[in-house]
Amino acid sequence: MRRVLLVCVLAGILVLVGTVGMLRSTGTGEPLAQPQRVDSRALGLLPQNDLAATVTGLQERLKAQPDDARSWATLGLAYVEMARLTGDASYYPKADDVLGRSFAVEPEDNDLAHAGEAALAAARHEFGRALRQARAALAINAYQPQALAIRVDALTELGRYSAQLAALEQADRRQPGVPIFARYSYAEELRGHTERAVDILRRALEGATIPADRAFLLTLRADLERRSGDLAAAHASVREALRTVPDFVPALASRARLEVAGGNLPAAVTTWQHVTSRSPLPEYLLELGELYAATGQDELAEQQYAVLQATAALLDGNGVRLDLETAAYEADHGSAVAALDAARAEWSRRQSVHAADAFAWALHVNDKDRAAIRIAAQATRLNTPVPTFWIHRGLIELSLGRMAAAAEHLRKGLRLDPGLSPWQADRARDALDRLAVAG
Repeated sequence: MRRVLLVCVLAGILVLVGTVGMLRSTGTGEPLAQPQRVDSRALGLLPQNDLAATVTGLQERLKAQPDDARSWATLGLAYVEMARLTGDASYYPKADDVLGRSFAVEPEDNDLAHAGEAALAAARHEFGRALRQARAALAINAYQPQALAIRVDALTELGRYSAQLAALEQADRRQPGVPIFARYSYAEELRGHTERAVDILRRALEGATIPADRAFLLTLRADLERRSGDLAAAHASVREALRTVPDFVPALASRARLEVAGGNLPAAVTTWQHVTSRSPLPEYLLELGELYAATGQDELAEQQYAVLQATAALLDGNGVRLDLETAAYEADHGSAVAALDAARAEWSRRQSVHAADAFAWALHVNDKDRAAIRIAAQATRLNTPVPTFWIHRGLIELSLGRMAAAAEHLRKGLRLDPGLSPWQADRARDALDRLAVAG
């Protein structure tokens, strides 16, 4: 989910300061993209202080002009982004409220409020609703930038990968730019085309002049370079990202994984501590907990898992569905039964490769390996280079006595990312050691 979360940042807010131009026809039924008078920065890439200042400005504007539907909708989008940036899920009900205010002022033709509802639904992992709201926005304004981006994200998360590509092509025709480049890169990465993904980011960087855009793209490139084993290039990309936007949290997370890849686990612990203090996302908290466990700090690991559970409860209380994250945590560190319940619920809503992996692994830890291997095949059907997909498949195959396939997939998983959680990597290596003894 790591890359997905990063890409979803670019579904963030464009501050509208003008109106959308009339659409022109290409003569083929596809209108041409029209420039919109907008601030060139996506609020989803703004530093926290700048975003907070934007929220304050919108609040002041709305005190003076409470019938400004678009400002209410923009405030809703800003609240969604504040929740992501700070980890404070209480912003989600606030977003819900102000988006409702926007619809109350302008119940018809309110594309920005529909886009806000799509962003809120995506943030809460309600991807079916996110897709419906994005389509509603696009029915009003075919060039609505957030809706074009979130439609791609929703289709990706729902596992509708052919539709994802079609939506990407349409978004590129209507609103070409950094958000769409990032999504094209991710689409290639999902399908195992890492070199193509890196090339797309390289071309995007050539045209990216806004510091926040550059930091974002450099971080994505660093992650791909690390996974390809080019640690020197990855370090250079992270350094440039952090020079461009100091303390950029995704770049700091990328640095932590690079420190793991280089074997400097004490430095990785320190960096992860800083990351989680800034942005306590469940997956960040889990990586730090597993790093504590891998370095023999079991008491700190248990404390970190308790923080993760408390954070998940807060998110759940504010309407965020965390079945995928719950399944991953419970399968490895908690209740096998709870893992299966959560994974089955998520699989019923969406059949993405990530949901398939979580479901397969939950089935395995409940000793249902024959069912698990069928779902694990779904998780790896695109050849996605996520190490745990292949490690989980290999461990399931090992349980089924498929020794050659298990060894192949365990080794593949370990090759795919030297920055993999050491706790996860150690488990795969232990399994390979058992295979060597048995073989």
